[in-house]
Amino acid sequence: MDINNVNNNIASLNSSSDYQLNKTNNSSKIIDNSSDFLHLTINEYNQKRDELSESLQSFNTGIAITKVAENGLNKQEEILNNIQDKLNSLDENIQNKNEIKNDLNKELMNFKEEAFQTRYQRENLIAIDDYEENLSVTVSTKEAYHSIDKPNTPQIANSLAQEFSRNDFNNEDALNITKEQVSLAQKEIQGYKDQFKDLGEKLESSAKGSISTQIELSKLNMQNLKNAQEINFGKEMNDFSKTNITSNMGYLAASQANIMQEQSVRLLSK
Repeated sequence: MDINNVNNNIASLNSSSDYQLNKTNNSSKIIDNSSDFLHLTINEYNQKRDELSESLQSFNTGIAITKVAENGLNKQEEILNNIQDKLNSLDENIQNKNEIKNDLNKELMNFKEEAFQTRYQRENLIAIDDYEENLSVTVSTKEAYHSIDKPNTPQIANSLAQEFSRNDFNNEDALNITKEQVSLAQKEIQGYKDQFKDLGEKLESSAKGSISTQIELSKLNMQNLKNAQEINFGKEMNDFSKTNITSNMGYLAASQANIMQEQSVRLLSK
């Protein structure tokens, strides 16, 4: 075989390859390879999505806790309103005003019972027992941290019970002191309600922010998938193939030259 024929074949192969590659490149959609196609890898996207999902779940749990606590405090507020109404209904025509104390103590028992029935997943929300270690209501996520001290409303009932016991309702001054103590208890319950309401509003705001971030992340992921589909894989593959063909041509020429040299040696040795 003539070495010149080898060179001609290589040149022909190279020309044919360039023609096929250029034909493929001209038919493919060209995009700017310098653009940032993927802002997040799949693992990064999944990790961020999981973090946001966990945060949203924590926010939902916190909001549920605040609603349950507010409901319990509303019922306690109603009980205190009933107590105050009964005290205000006492007039001078009642000979023994102390007889109402039994009814008031029953109301206080209902008040305490409501405190220990207001729970979320077996956790007291507006009462603290002697063995409880968690003295706050806390919602902690990667994006935000919210916490308030847990109220111990049964103490309110205990304090009022002591007031009822030592004050003589037949004495106008003592009766007014009792009414004032009930009024202070009402304000205390209202303060706890405001705390839980404020916590709930903050959690809802944080949850909305987390949802917005999830939506933006989802949009970004959709755009990344769209961009990935527009990557010119045909051009990238052709460039890779062309490089390999060119580099292998030298090896092909050298191999054929060695074969012809060996054949010439054999002819001369005969």
